[in-house]
Amino acid sequence: MARYANTPSAACSWPTRHCPHRRRPCRRMPRSGWYKAPRPHKTTTLEETTMMKHTMRAALAAVALAALASQPAAAADAPHCAAIRLYVPYAAGGGTDVSARLIGSKLGTELKIPVIIENRPGAKSVIAYQALLRDPPDGCAYLYDNSSHSLQAVYKGLPYDPAKDFRPVAMVATAPNVFVVNPNFPAKTMKEFIAYAKAHPGKVTYASFGVGSTSHLSGEVLNSAAGINMVHVPYRGSAPAVADLMGGNVQAIFVDPLTAKPLMDTGKVRGLAVIGAQRVPSSPDLPSMGELGIDDLSVPGWWGVFARAGVPDAVIQDMSQRLARIAADPEVKEKMAALGAQAYSGTTADFAATIAKDAARWQKVVRERNLVLE
Repeated sequence: MARYANTPSAACSWPTRHCPHRRRPCRRMPRSGWYKAPRPHKTTTLEETTMMKHTMRAALAAVALAALASQPAAAADAPHCAAIRLYVPYAAGGGTDVSARLIGSKLGTELKIPVIIENRPGAKSVIAYQALLRDPPDGCAYLYDNSSHSLQAVYKGLPYDPAKDFRPVAMVATAPNVFVVNPNFPAKTMKEFIAYAKAHPGKVTYASFGVGSTSHLSGEVLNSAAGINMVHVPYRGSAPAVADLMGGNVQAIFVDPLTAKPLMDTGKVRGLAVIGAQRVPSSPDLPSMGELGIDDLSVPGWWGVFARAGVPDAVIQDMSQRLARIAADPEVKEKMAALGAQAYSGTTADFAATIAKDAARWQKVVRERNLVLE
């Protein structure tokens, strides 16, 4: 409670040795009338002083630790790039390119910076991979590829080491290729196709997008697994291969779902099976290779993002998490389904394990079929 005095001549209530006014007249003393006497100083004990010092030190230490802990996250979260460059090793318009533009658009919205898609087709994707290696390892350039990436483990004479010079960031979708035939081919099912090929060894032809492509090696896997002998006819790219299939010059091909779906829907080709362990929502009537007992073709294809070696781990992890969130977006899932693919949210470790498994599978095929891929 405040203390008042009605003593004009009352002295200052502060102890002399503590009074801040002792060197000059105390202004707190009114010359007359009522005045409010100031509260005296509270004496601080040694124990209280020590406790206050410890509390202050602990608070400062906590602030410092929080600042240090936030530095890597801040460095990774803050988009330090003026733009993100995303290389695609294929021409515009294919499934890989279309899905890359979908992911790139969403990534640009999240980072609030442009994402530039650069198509660098040719030379079995080597041109695009070399372009990425020419960029600095600052996390501002990436490469978007499909499961053909794993084939680089069996190519000879590459100007880089695919295992050491590149880092997997995230798989964003699974995209199982479809095995299709000319609509006039006698077989209506995969079992009928295998039976026909066995009855006519060396007479059934299958096209590919080129020697060493996934469409080529998938045919070799089918030859081994089913005990048949299809003849390989390589083309320079998917467009001429599919055109010759529809024209009846070749009889079968493994093709990406974006290309296969509209052709199957319009009766220009007949789908027999999809690569993978399970049926896919975009083509529920087609059995999977795993379902048919062809286990070597039970692993579906995929689309994913790569960085060059040297990009900091924090940047890789941040980008991986962003891509996982994008792949989980309902709009992205819907648009991926329209491409015949399924959006996938996983970790960098999951993606690396998938690549290693794919590479081992292709190495086995090349070894068993005595293939030389350069």
